Amino acid sequence: MRRGFTLLEILIAMVLLSLLIAVAVPALGALSGAELRSQAGLLTGAVRDTYARTALQGRSSRLVMDVEKNAWWIEEAAVVARLHATKLTADRDGKAKLDPVDERIEDIDADTDDEAERAKLELLAPPPFSPVEGEAGQPHVLPGDVHFSSIWTEHLDDKVQGGQVALYFFPGGFTEEAIITLADDEKGESTLTLVVSSLTGEVDIVDEEPRVPELVED
Repeated sequence: MRRGFTLLEILIAMVLLSLLIAVAVPALGALSGAELRSQAGLLTGAVRDTYARTALQGRSSRLVMDVEKNAWWIEEAAVVARLHATKLTADRDGKAKLDPVDERIEDIDADTDDEAERAKLELLAPPPFSPVEGEAGQPHVLPGDVHFSSIWTEHLDDKVQGGQVALYFFPGGFTEEAIITLADDEKGESTLTLVVSSLTGEVDIVDEEPRVPELVED
């Protein structure tokens, strides 16, 4: 004859279930935080390696970050890149765009025969970048819930949360200042931020999300 559970047995089962949940939830949080720290470390390594390689090879490089696809990769140019004379602004949707065309050359054909126009193109057109060979040039997709929360690099007037952003490296041994924030939850409450130094290429990983330097905003 089958008997039902007693009230005491049900209470004991509920207590055990509560204990299991109490143990499991922090463990899941720690696992998620570990993934966030791991990806911050990989991105830090990419910044340092690109800084060193650019200084040695004498060609400009850039770390491209695609916010929508949550991916990053390394590109390089055959010439020395120049930063834009004015800070770039995100579009109406708050997205950044790679290699925007300077309005002074947007109506000039790439194959123009006019010497003055060709000189303008050479001076103002962004240099062609292409992915570097090997694994570094392949898109590295952030796993799981880890994603780009916001990104600022020195040629932008403010942080952006969409589009594609590049962090540029130059043969003289310097890069742009940058603030790159990664998160592993939808609300962006669990974050790690990479703060890149322009003169040394060193990266500090901090828990808070720093503001864009006021000196750069002016």
